[in-house]
Amino acid sequence: MIEIINLCKSFNGKVVLDNLNLTINTGETMVIIGRSGCGKSVLLKHIIGIMKPDSGQVIINGTDITKLTERELNKFRMKFGMLFQGAALFDSLTVEENVGFNLIEHSDWQRDKIRGRVTECLGLVGLKGIEDSKPAELSHSYKVSA
Repeated sequence: MIEIINLCKSFNGKVVLDNLNLTINTGETMVIIGRSGCGKSVLLKHIIGIMKPDSGQVIINGTDITKLTERELNKFRMKFGMLFQGAALFDSLTVEENVGFNLIEHSDWQRDKIRGRVTECLGLVGLKGIEDSKPAELSHSYKVSA
């Protein structure tokens, strides 16, 4: 479960998040939508712990991540991923290497185990069979843009 309590964030005096409250229950799917500059990415960065609030709490499965040390946050962040709008893939790597990048860099999993997990994840989103392709080789039907 994710619980946001009175979350506030400003940049150079401009209020972006103003006492935001939000609860996302376990198993629930939530969409964050809004105009450019309204704070969607700022909220997501708080949820995954890459931005600290001016005030308020971000509670993930009972843990207030705003109170974690940097070391604890790094361990916590391993459970999340965030894909930004542009330039999100490494062109020199295969799709498998891009999708499995975190596991390759931060786990002791063997390559065959990583490949299995990548194949499973790609299958869940209808992209099975493209593991060995480079991003530039993908059909535009595979590419997602905002």
